[in-house]
Amino acid sequence: MSDAVADRAVDELRYNELYERAMVRIRDIGMEPYLDLGSETRSGTRLNREYMAAISFEMNLLGSEPATAAASLFGHRLKAPIIASALCESRILKRLGPWTKPYLEQIAAGLADAGSMMSTGDVEFDELRQIVAQGAPVLHIVKPYADKKKVYAHLEAAESMGCVAVGMDVDAMYLEKAWDEVPGPPYLGHQTNEDLAGYIKSTKLPFVIKGVLSVKDARKAKELGAAAIVVSNHGGEAIDYTAPVLEVLPAVRAAVPDLTILVDSGFRRGSDVFKALALGADGVGLGAQLVVGCAAAGREGVRRMMAILQEELERIMSVTGCPTVADIEPSVLHLPR
Repeated sequence: MSDAVADRAVDELRYNELYERAMVRIRDIGMEPYLDLGSETRSGTRLNREYMAAISFEMNLLGSEPATAAASLFGHRLKAPIIASALCESRILKRLGPWTKPYLEQIAAGLADAGSMMSTGDVEFDELRQIVAQGAPVLHIVKPYADKKKVYAHLEAAESMGCVAVGMDVDAMYLEKAWDEVPGPPYLGHQTNEDLAGYIKSTKLPFVIKGVLSVKDARKAKELGAAAIVVSNHGGEAIDYTAPVLEVLPAVRAAVPDLTILVDSGFRRGSDVFKALALGADGVGLGAQLVVGCAAAGREGVRRMMAILQEELERIMSVTGCPTVADIEPSVLHLPR
C-alpha cells in the first residue's frame, strides 16, 4: 500500500484506495479467496458476474436533473436502497482481530452512520442485541435450524429487541458449500412449507424469504404469507451453475408485483445496484463490500464504502435521466442477447 493511501483520512479515499487498504491486510493473512466464494467450480458466481457485467446503459442527459437515491424499506427511510446482506461470522474479519469493538457491531454502526440497514444471519442473542443497539434498522434472517424451537426463539427475540423485519434463508436448508469443502453448518436442516407458514404466522414483523431464484418459489412465498423475498444464490454457495440473479429478477417481479423484492449475490458497485433497481428490485444487499470496508477501517471504512456506492448510484441515475429511485425503469438498460 502506498504511503499516500495509508496516510489519507478514510473519508477522502476513493473506492480503489479503500479496497487497496483492505486487501493489504486480507492478503497478509492469506484470505483473499474468501471474498469470492462459490460451490465446486464456482460457476454460479462466475455466470452471475458475467451476466451482470453484460448489461449496459443508455444515457438520457437532456432535461435530466441531479438525482437522489433516497428510498424506504420496511417503513424506514434510507439514504439509498443499498443495505447489508445477512451477515454473521466472517472467516476474514475474525482473523484480522483483535477488534476494539466486535466487527459485526462496527459494520452495523457504519451502516447507521450511512443511513442504511443492517441484516444479520447466524448470530447469538447477545450479538443481535448489541447490533440493534448501534442504531441502524435490523433485518434478522434466521437460519433454517434443524431445531425448530430455536427458529421460534430467534423470531421472538428479534421482535422483542426491535428488529424491523425477520426472515429465513431457505437456500441454506440443504447446507452451504464453498468449493469442495464439506457442506455445513451441520445444525441446519430441511424446512417444509408448513414450517415456513408457521414461522410467518408467529411474528408480527414482516417476514422475508431469502434464497428465491425462480418464479415458482416467488409465488409460493407469497402464498405462504411472506411480505418480502430476497432473490439470491447465497453468494454462489447454494449449488453450482445457479442462474444469474438479474436474469431471474424480471420474471420474479412480474409474478409477484406487490411483494417487496430484495436481491443480493455478487453486487460490487453503484452500477450493479442501478441494474438491479431497473429490473425490479426494491433494495440491494451487499456482503463482501462491507467486509472490505470493515477490513480497511472498521466503522469508518463501512461508512465510506456506503457513501461511495451511493454517490456512484446517484451519478448514474442523473446521467440516465432518473431523478429518483421510482423513475428507474428497465427501458434504460440493454440486456445481453
